[in-house]
Amino acid sequence: MIGTTVNSVLGIINKFIPDKSNQLQAELELTKLEIDDYANKKGSRLEKVVTMVFPTIAFTFCAYLISNLIGMWIGFIFKMESPIFPIDESLYRIIMIYLTGFFGNRSIKSWKDGY
Repeated sequence: MIGTTVNSVLGIINKFIPDKSNQLQAELELTKLEIDDYANKKGSRLEKVVTMVFPTIAFTFCAYLISNLIGMWIGFIFKMESPIFPIDESLYRIIMIYLTGFFGNRSIKSWKDGY
């Protein structure tokens, strides 16, 4: 289905192009452009979600690890039991693999782009 904006553009084009075959060619090209535009918009939504979710997860993991580090310092300085959140070994490995991949990917992208 051709959108309303494409219909209005075709109405303007048909006024300036009297030949029917050229009008059909222009309509075909505009329809292809509209399909490509729709496909690009559809993919860009997913990319936007991914670019928002992955840094949020990385920030959460970093905050989790930093809170434990600060808890250990508080326990050491004030000589009391430190408020540490328990991290088992499998969760720690998952966090480290994720953060290594995330920040490594960002480092490679910045290196390829020339900072």
